[in-house]
Amino acid sequence: MDTDKKKLNLTEKEKEDLLKEILGIEYSKVGNNLPLLKNTIDIVNYLDSSLTLSQLVPYFNTILSSSRLVGVVSAGASIFSIFLFPVSAMISIINAYQVGHTMYAYRAIAYTLTAWAFSKPLPQSSNRVLLNIREGGVVASVRAKAEYKKVWDKTSRTVLSKVTTELSTKGIPDEALKILLRAAANNSEQKLCDLIMVGFEDKMSLITRMTWKSNYSIKFPG
Repeated sequence: MDTDKKKLNLTEKEKEDLLKEILGIEYSKVGNNLPLLKNTIDIVNYLDSSLTLSQLVPYFNTILSSSRLVGVVSAGASIFSIFLFPVSAMISIINAYQVGHTMYAYRAIAYTLTAWAFSKPLPQSSNRVLLNIREGGVVASVRAKAEYKKVWDKTSRTVLSKVTTELSTKGIPDEALKILLRAAANNSEQKLCDLIMVGFEDKMSLITRMTWKSNYSIKFPG
């Protein structure tokens, strides 16, 4: 089988055979990640990636098998909760913020990683969240708004730096993780952002989580 052929229209069985061919003995480590790896084949073909499947699939398998790099937990037939390792390194910093700043920092991470995965311009803020805060009387000054901007900017820069540094250390191209994230979200920007935000729920207190979930109606990149 030609593992470098583009625009393949494969059955599920053919995708599995292709993965076996590319991964060889490493295929035994795929386990529960098989559906996601199959989906990456479709995403690679859709994007017409500069890297071939035979180049990318081993990177995907390395990412998924590394507990430090990414954890993908199945929450249903096609639903994934995504939590990237660089974020965990920021939790103690984020938790030192006020509650409002904490939630804004988590949203900054979700928006930044989503935009990065889809090679889109990085959002500089969530205007809708800021508007809601102002309408609620919490943010009443230019100074307070500037504080939220500082939290967003610092969080966005830090998470991207940690992601790119780790990928470079592992010798994994950015494109591999981007495609993997897009595959987990069925190539939907909104779904990827939602999945990342859901992945933060267990990092919050009960009260904060309730407020956090109530803002799921605010959709990327608003």
